[in-house]
Amino acid sequence: MNAITRPRRLGRRLAWLTVMSLAMTALLWPTSSALAASFNGAIWTSLSDGSSVNANIYANKGDVYLNGGPQNCGNGNGLPDGLYYFQVTDPSGATLLSSDAIKFRMVEVTNGVISGVGGTGNHVEGTNGCNGGTPVKLMPYDNTPNNGGEYSVDLAPAADVEDCPGFDANSTTLNFLDCANSKNDNFKVGAQATPVPTPVPTPVPTATPTPAPTATPAPTATPAPTATPVPTATPVPTATPTGGVGGATATPAPTATPKPTLPSTDAIDGTGTGSSGDGWRIILLAMAGVLAAALMLTPAGAVVRKDDASS
Repeated sequence: MNAITRPRRLGRRLAWLTVMSLAMTALLWPTSSALAASFNGAIWTSLSDGSSVNANIYANKGDVYLNGGPQNCGNGNGLPDGLYYFQVTDPSGATLLSSDAIKFRMVEVTNGVISGVGGTGNHVEGTNGCNGGTPVKLMPYDNTPNNGGEYSVDLAPAADVEDCPGFDANSTTLNFLDCANSKNDNFKVGAQATPVPTPVPTPVPTATPTPAPTATPAPTATPAPTATPVPTATPVPTATPTGGVGGATATPAPTATPKPTLPSTDAIDGTGTGSSGDGWRIILLAMAGVLAAALMLTPAGAVVRKDDASS
């Protein structure tokens, strides 16, 4: 009974753990409605002095500044105070056009309006923003792929953006529209900024080479004077010997003294057949010594026991 009950209890415990895990996941997982939730206030674009432009059309990309707070400087609710990130995209929001790191596109909201750059932001600030705010320049950003020259600017709370998967403050490619709540405003630029063409370098004229001076030929060497031949030496006459030369008389060598004859070894040994007889004698003596030693080492008791057995 216990063997059957134990697996059942284990299965029930695992089932309860699964239920608790699913419940916790459901409670902690952010819902799509939470992501879609918005916040108060609005943003728009302006010139550097805070003045708006009719129909949001600007002559150049560098003229566009970010403003925000009560819509059109009215008395509506302002933006919640804190730090925000902004970005420029095409009108659909699919193509990120801001080209610097996101950490440099940070602004601060104070008293419900954008009050200039904040945190690590470093963009140029304007003057005379709405309700005491300070507009912030959007540049740098790339040209829009939109044929009508239309752009979109987005603003999102810094905390929401930093919760985006894979967030990196140094990123130049993070588009936070899919992971953070944001405010949006569109604007147009009448003339896309044309890149300044790289000047064609002026070709450097080729220098005319200076002809090398013709080398002066070396003077012809004067031939060395012919050496005067040395006169041949007169041979010295050979001297004629005087007197007669006697023949050399050799002194006879002394007669060698004969060596003494040694006595025959046969006479010393006393026999003419060598010492083979002494060799066998030594062998026999050795055998006798071995037998004697064996007898001496044999215990006496062993001999007595042998005699008793034979009787």
